[in-house]
Amino acid sequence: MRISRSGLKLFLDCPRCFWLDTHHKIKRPPSYPYTLASAVDYLVKQEFDTYRVRGALPEVLVRAGVEAKLYDGPDLETWRNNFKGIAYTDEDLQATLYGAVDDVLRFADGSLAVVDYKSTGAREITIYADYQKQMDTYTYILQRMGYATQSHAYFVFYMVDKTGGGFKDALPFTSDVRRVAVDPTWVPNVFERAVVTSRQSRAPAPAPQCVHCHYVANAAAHGVPELAATDRDADYVIVPE
Repeated sequence: MRISRSGLKLFLDCPRCFWLDTHHKIKRPPSYPYTLASAVDYLVKQEFDTYRVRGALPEVLVRAGVEAKLYDGPDLETWRNNFKGIAYTDEDLQATLYGAVDDVLRFADGSLAVVDYKSTGAREITIYADYQKQMDTYTYILQRMGYATQSHAYFVFYMVDKTGGGFKDALPFTSDVRRVAVDPTWVPNVFERAVVTSRQSRAPAPAPQCVHCHYVANAAAHGVPELAATDRDADYVIVPE
């Protein structure tokens, strides 16, 4: 079994949605694609890689006072791959936790710290709880892979500069760095619970706030009775085809 970092997030959001995804390959309806954010990530990787080749640190990190080098190991390409990434296999659970990183810093003592690129049109930088969990998880995986890690990680934010008075066929950005403390101690417990949940034969209860799980029940309550059919031996709703 392979559970991605986003899969772990899904488990924390709603165990039933996670179970449907891993047990039956039934995924939540997709959100709008973040193609602009993906494009920014792609361009930032290209820019950082030019510094990596020169053995230099990107200016945005220099301005933030970071004293490290960009990781240049041969496995970086794998670590960035969405389908491989950094990965740790728990032999007792017979399951692998993995995730793709944007970048990694190597410090003078050989320890590593994760770097993640974020782009936003907001006026202020916000470190959401999911961002924090993302860094905690990546740090945990690196530790289980045998690497020493720093007690912190870095977000490099690219914010749209809206002061230019117009678009002018160019989207200007300002950049800033946020250093965050990491706490990976919660990850192994949640990982184990996710694996056990995925392998159970019956669907777990949905999270109370999960709009996906409660969609059918809400539709039935508003006069769509054909959506209310249920399997009495199961604790999940069956939608007729």
